[in-house]
Amino acid sequence: AAGRLGREGGGLSLGAAATVELPVGAIEVSLARPNVIDPEAFRGALRAVLERVGALSGGDVSLVLPDPAVRLALVPSEGLRARQRDAAETIRFRLHKALPFDIRESQVSWAGPQGGQLLVAVIFKPVLEGYEKTLVDLGLEPGLVEPAVLSLLAAGDADEGDQLLVNWDDGYVSLVVTRAGWPLVVRTLSGGLGAEVVAREVGNTVLYYHEKLGGTGLSRAVVRSAHLPPEEAALLLRDPIGFPPQLIDP
Repeated sequence: AAGRLGREGGGLSLGAAATVELPVGAIEVSLARPNVIDPEAFRGALRAVLERVGALSGGDVSLVLPDPAVRLALVPSEGLRARQRDAAETIRFRLHKALPFDIRESQVSWAGPQGGQLLVAVIFKPVLEGYEKTLVDLGLEPGLVEPAVLSLLAAGDADEGDQLLVNWDDGYVSLVVTRAGWPLVVRTLSGGLGAEVVAREVGNTVLYYHEKLGGTGLSRAVVRSAHLPPEEAALLLRDPIGFPPQLIDP
């Protein structure tokens, strides 16, 4: 999927958007190994969707990746040095045992601190390079790179209450509990996840929020579902959440 932004009235507006089907086997989403399996097939699909939105002339591009390609984690901010390079090394040290790849071969970014924690995103460089190389080959300059769940969070309504975001796609589900827009819980589960498994994990996350985080009640829950029809997903998750969730259509 691709969207092209344009300037209108002093602000940004959506100039065009389009989607194409990826050829089977072009991409296999993974945290620990390159995702672009068939570069030619992926490049062809990307060229086709860029042509549809009128973006083949090149320029800056933001890249939104499937959640399982990026590891998100909440890391204590205590003891971090002010210099960015020193902070990055400390973050890598704290995460290296929790990752299925050599932390030295990763790109690390973070936000915060807030509430004594950083929100950290880590991606294996061969994963990132596979996507970025294809964009560069087509004359684009990758800038912002983020997983889909962070894009959905950024587009949401960050009020003062506690909220639950469920991003449910084929092969994975991400669960994020936020307070005033800042994550308290971040989980991404991958694999053959049936509806019962997802409903149970949503219920476990809500229970954890109440019992371990002192949650007094979610003010809002939102669901984006590309695995089940959105209305069916909302109905399934109503009981484990405790009330009907709202639907997100990106």
